[in-house]
Amino acid sequence: MALAVTVSLLGMQANAAFAEVVEDDKNPPSMVENLEAVPGDSEVTLSWDPATDDMGVLGYYLYVGVNPADGDDDDYEFGSISVEDGLTTYTVDSLTNNLSYYFAVTAYDEAGNESEDFSNEVEVTPQESEVGDLTAPTVSDAEALTSSLVMVEFSEPVMLPEDDGATAFSLEASDGSGLDIIDAYVSTDDASIVMLVTSEQTAGAQYILTAGITVEDLNGNPVESGTSDTAVFTGSSLDEIEAPEVEEEDEEEEEDTVDTDFMLEDIDATELTELELFFSQEVSDADPEDFIIQMADDASEEVEVLSVIVDEDDAMMLTLITEEMEAGADYILSVETDVLNEDGQSISIDGNEMEFEAPVLDLADLIAPEDITNLLANITNESTVLLSWDPSIDSEGDLVEYFVYQSVDGGLSFGEAMEYLASEMGDQPQLSVDGLTPGQTYTFKVSAVDANGNKSDGVMTTVTLPESGPGMMAMGMFSLLGAGVVSRRRKQ
Repeated sequence: MALAVTVSLLGMQANAAFAEVVEDDKNPPSMVENLEAVPGDSEVTLSWDPATDDMGVLGYYLYVGVNPADGDDDDYEFGSISVEDGLTTYTVDSLTNNLSYYFAVTAYDEAGNESEDFSNEVEVTPQESEVGDLTAPTVSDAEALTSSLVMVEFSEPVMLPEDDGATAFSLEASDGSGLDIIDAYVSTDDASIVMLVTSEQTAGAQYILTAGITVEDLNGNPVESGTSDTAVFTGSSLDEIEAPEVEEEDEEEEEDTVDTDFMLEDIDATELTELELFFSQEVSDADPEDFIIQMADDASEEVEVLSVIVDEDDAMMLTLITEEMEAGADYILSVETDVLNEDGQSISIDGNEMEFEAPVLDLADLIAPEDITNLLANITNESTVLLSWDPSIDSEGDLVEYFVYQSVDGGLSFGEAMEYLASEMGDQPQLSVDGLTPGQTYTFKVSAVDANGNKSDGVMTTVTLPESGPGMMAMGMFSLLGAGVVSRRRKQ
């Protein structure tokens, strides 16, 4: 017992000494360097070099805003996110696609000292991507189909090294002995399946399969070592697989490869970088290289097609995302015969070409209405807030409606907009928002929207509901282009 007491006292003394050292620590961590950002779909992944500190770095603050911090007193509107556990990479999610965000990072220590300067500031815009694949393929399962054939299932279609696919895998029995891989190939029916031809397996033995980093998905992402790159299977005693019965096809019944009724019917040039195509039949297969866009008066001037999107609700409609066209110019679109209908037939050469005019954009159609002013949030009871504001000036006279958004994370992300016609809101718009959670803090944003869909930046106000009973608590209003909540010095 005496020994235990002595150890306890020594521990208390050590803790007290450490606390005193921490309390006396006045030196902030170094500036964070080499901040980088990679955009994703509604998210941004940040990474940076570790900072240093005489007592050790406890964590990092990630500052977020929609405006750059150009001077010592500039603010990041959304404040900061604390990242601990020695992490030097972090993914900020629930962001708005196509909206530019600005990030900077500082380090802090146990005593609460924070870097005196921001890191380099990065600007990044999350956006939905047709490719958008940054995820590495993983091994989902492995199964011995015969004593010399193993089926490996991946999370997505994969590619093997061209020179020798067998080198991309290794097999080891549970007793430590190896199993040779003679050949490896991707299944022609399902590219997420790889077949391995092996030396003779021991029936009932447990084998561990490991996929190497030379296995890649169709976007070039390699398997990550140590991250779901293995699978366990049991050796088989079967000599071969019984082949399924295949119905004989009547070779005399060959369908035509071209459908004369399958043709391009119309083109709608909605933007200088977007075309909507309408076909007479549903399209099953189309790639960007299947479309050629040339100026009508100069065939040497081509516009590259960057991506093709088949409408989910109507496969007879395709959207082409292109390089920017010349406003008002005449173009000719040609569709290659590789574009197929649902029966696998090519488009008719008599209906695969059409002329169209690139749109002429009116600059007035790109100007959003002025923001509202004096946005207030009054608490009427513990679950209801009454919003009121002064209407948009609407100098263009094309105001149509107001979009009202709601957030529970301080305005970092918002839910789906509630839409209200401006004509019905009157000269003193008011809106009662009920069904809220008592004690919760909400941020509301109101944007003005015109007939062309142009939306103002929006004005926000934050309010905290009481736990129970009515009350009045409205916190400061700020615009997305206005005042923020965090102010720090920044290295020039």
